[in-house]
Amino acid sequence: MSTDHTSLPETFEAWTWTGPGEPEALKRERRSLEAPGDQEVIVATRAIGLNPVDWKFIAMDSALWQPGQIPGVDAAGEVLACGAGVTHVAPGDRIAVHTTLAGPGSFATHLRLPARAVIPLPETIDWATAAAFPCPALTAWQAIEKLPVKPGKRLMITGASGSVGRWLVQLAAERGFRVIAMASTKRHEALRALGAQEVLETPEALSAPVFAVIDTVNGEHARRMTDHLGANGHIVCVQDRLEAAAAPAFGRALSQHEVALGALHQAGSDADWAELRQAGRTLLARVADGELTLPTPEIDDFAHLPQRLSELKHARVRPLKTVITL
Repeated sequence: MSTDHTSLPETFEAWTWTGPGEPEALKRERRSLEAPGDQEVIVATRAIGLNPVDWKFIAMDSALWQPGQIPGVDAAGEVLACGAGVTHVAPGDRIAVHTTLAGPGSFATHLRLPARAVIPLPETIDWATAAAFPCPALTAWQAIEKLPVKPGKRLMITGASGSVGRWLVQLAAERGFRVIAMASTKRHEALRALGAQEVLETPEALSAPVFAVIDTVNGEHARRMTDHLGANGHIVCVQDRLEAAAAPAFGRALSQHEVALGALHQAGSDADWAELRQAGRTLLARVADGELTLPTPEIDDFAHLPQRLSELKHARVRPLKTVITL
């Protein structure tokens, strides 16, 4: 599907990266808006979801970025125009997107995106909820999909009170796992309400080895958690990865998994993308129906984006999710 692009605005505003540093160093600029290429869409941004990967990349000296890069991976908005070959969305559609770290990102009033990454929204999903959805929800879905479904098996989720962790608790519980959520005591009641059958502060409280651990903390933490796996167990790393085998050969025979949404941007097939979009649509429909729960995000204005991202990085505030609206 291609469309007439003459009605597109000539320019847009974006927060841009000038070099490794703090979020406050982002520069607000006006850019020319190009027409979409083949398999691309132009989206008018209505909300932007902030994620830890945003401030992590802003601080890095990455070969993926040059000065002028627009950061950000999550957004929601309205499709304005479609390039040739786009078939699953049309101008006027409401969408959510998790876009590539390597290309122009979501910190902008208008987005030029690969259409394959765009997920249509249910009518009843508001912009803020849609923008808060992609990174945590799709990461959790990818993580749980790494595991064979074995109802009754014990699955421990670390960092369970975070955005990804809360999704994982719900998805694991509905698959029939016995969910063990690890988080601070003040979060235990909320995690039980989401489906956790056991809650604990430290793994030392475990009564027996577990079938699997999904770790949302970091690589070193994940390595320590492998001590609590039984025979033929699984470790799934959401943050970082294990660089070496978690156990000696021919011992417990542990399986190691890493999760990265960016893998699809690098090497995903059309079938891979169709599967991810369908998972997103299904999850969003279940949110709309009240079957799955998202925390209510804190909302601020586009002008305050660098400040809010800095607050998240330095833990000056701890909302489960912050969304920037336009």
